[in-house]
Amino acid sequence: MARFGKIKLQASRALFSRAALLLCLCAAAAFAAERDQGILEVRIKDHRDAIGDFARLDITIDKILISPAPGLRIWQTGWKELAPSPATLDLTRYVGKKTARVFRGPIDKGAFDVFHVKLKSIEGMLKKNQKTVPVKNTLGAVKLSFQVPERGETLLVLDLAVTDLSDHPPRGYELTVKGLELFTNGKLIQRIPPG
Repeated sequence: MARFGKIKLQASRALFSRAALLLCLCAAAAFAAERDQGILEVRIKDHRDAIGDFARLDITIDKILISPAPGLRIWQTGWKELAPSPATLDLTRYVGKKTARVFRGPIDKGAFDVFHVKLKSIEGMLKKNQKTVPVKNTLGAVKLSFQVPERGETLLVLDLAVTDLSDHPPRGYELTVKGLELFTNGKLIQRIPPG
């Protein structure tokens, strides 16, 4: 009987040792993954073109997509999806130097080469008659090479512009990308168009 108790105790100790080892390995893997991450922040503002025509111009962002640079692993290319927060914002409030943060979070370090803000909807109300007007979404993927360094910060400021093309029927108001600014660790890396 004493021998059976001794075997049971040894089995419990072995099980406890394995569980502790597994817990340590999981913690080490999580710590290593955390070290390999950097911070990506995305901000949006509106260029001055025709935004003055609007009392309100709400955009709802469906998702923010970034594509890793393929490098030697071309079979692993694809889009990394980022959830915007807030998803809806009024562009009339973010003109000039004012920006709205739509994403900030940790992502795996690496090189990226395409960026896309995918919109769900655009709702505009004109100042002059307080009527809603359709605004065509012409935002597409933007070719942009950028890095998210390990334990560093990358900031991307997207400059949108609503343009009045009603003098070219059947066109009307359209929302496009006017330019962007890319910062890494607080330093301006690239400005499109150059200013």
